[in-house]
Amino acid sequence: MKKYSSYIFPFVLIIGFIGYQLFPTIGVEQISTEQLAKMMTNEADDVFYVDVREPHEFQEYHIEGMTNVPLSELESNYHVIPTDKTVVIICRSGNRSLQALNKLKDFGYQDLVNVKGGMLAWKGEVTN
Repeated sequence: MKKYSSYIFPFVLIIGFIGYQLFPTIGVEQISTEQLAKMMTNEADDVFYVDVREPHEFQEYHIEGMTNVPLSELESNYHVIPTDKTVVIICRSGNRSLQALNKLKDFGYQDLVNVKGGMLAWKGEVTN
């Protein structure tokens, strides 16, 4: 056993890292951009849409109906996001929106949805 101990620790680290990379969304509700498009056509009053990209990214192009609350400013501006609605979060690729979702969970938000693939996967209309 002692002979293999120098291999066990690195192996465990590699397996842990792979697991962390493959499963960061466990317990997170996710929707596709196609599902987002359908949601937005229903115009439900109980859903709030947030784009967490930086202002210059948002101004370049965004989905109409999204509110820009940049991830970099989320801790000081999260209060503009209602707690009594489903909050759907998008970013460029899906990474920052997951970070924002986790921060909002820490602030007590419960009904949170991440858009997989973000704006890179969006095939609908955009505005600037």
